[in-house]
Amino acid sequence: MSFQSLSQQRNNWLLRLLGLLLLVVLLARVDLAQVGDIFREANLWLILAAVLIILLLIFVKTIRWQGVMRAQGTQLPIWPAYTTYFASLFIGFLTPGRLGEFVRALQVSQACKVSSAKAFSSVLADRLFDLYVLLGVGGAALLILAASQAEYVVLTGSVVLITFPLFLFIHNKTFAWLQRFGLKLGRPGRKLFSVGGWLYEMRLGLRQLDASGVVIAVGLTILAYAIFFGQCYLLARALNLTVGFVTISFAVALGSLVTLLPISISGLGTREAVIVAYLGTVGVPAESALSFSLLVFLTFYVGGGLVGAMAWWINPMPVGPEDSLPNCEVKEW
Repeated sequence: MSFQSLSQQRNNWLLRLLGLLLLVVLLARVDLAQVGDIFREANLWLILAAVLIILLLIFVKTIRWQGVMRAQGTQLPIWPAYTTYFASLFIGFLTPGRLGEFVRALQVSQACKVSSAKAFSSVLADRLFDLYVLLGVGGAALLILAASQAEYVVLTGSVVLITFPLFLFIHNKTFAWLQRFGLKLGRPGRKLFSVGGWLYEMRLGLRQLDASGVVIAVGLTILAYAIFFGQCYLLARALNLTVGFVTISFAVALGSLVTLLPISISGLGTREAVIVAYLGTVGVPAESALSFSLLVFLTFYVGGGLVGAMAWWINPMPVGPEDSLPNCEVKEW
């Protein structure tokens, strides 16, 4: 490994440690004894209920992912898809770069004998539905807090900047221009943009979703996040937080969005800072807000990761031609 690669890896890890440093600062500024008291007085039954509902949450997301793959011609039965989805949570929890999503695509690619680009496009489409719902809920939360017209403009512009590149990528004329530019780059460009290239196939996979498929996926996404925010509300009630469902949803959505930034490990620190700051605007003490955020982490990352570890044991990564997932059918595009 070159010195430059080692230096880049070191810088990436240093960047991710910023989130943990932020968590240390938060812990230093709150009364840890009070945080301990909050956890000791928590309603364990409500916490257990929130953990068990993860099974339903991932089931709904699996149905959505199945729909995306079906539109692309890949028929993956519910049980292998379900265990694969859970296993990706386990890998995502263990790795700092959210590699669980790549593992999910790689597992489908190897097991169903489809290209990695086609498999990844299904995972990308699946995650984009999540991203846009979080952007909508998180944007609504920030708009409520916005105090001036300039802040409204900045927030609206940010959403456009995030979503516009996807439409440029999917649009035929724009992609044709990108192809011409990419092919001028030589061999790397041909691998990415030419017919059969990685970006070409991934784009083709995204375009397989028709209007009815998108509507169904959006409906399932809304249902999934209604379940997710309901779980978070149960956790808030378990800690005796006297805030409403909408406020909890706003706080968790903002906390989830900030975890997308590569400055932490599993969002630790960054999520806590945002949730503490947002709940502080409605009068929730920092100790209670921090306890809630840590409980969200323990429930969805640790709890979901443990279930994912079982799913990984049941349905490990295929390593050879004989390891195809059962009844996996693929139709040509």
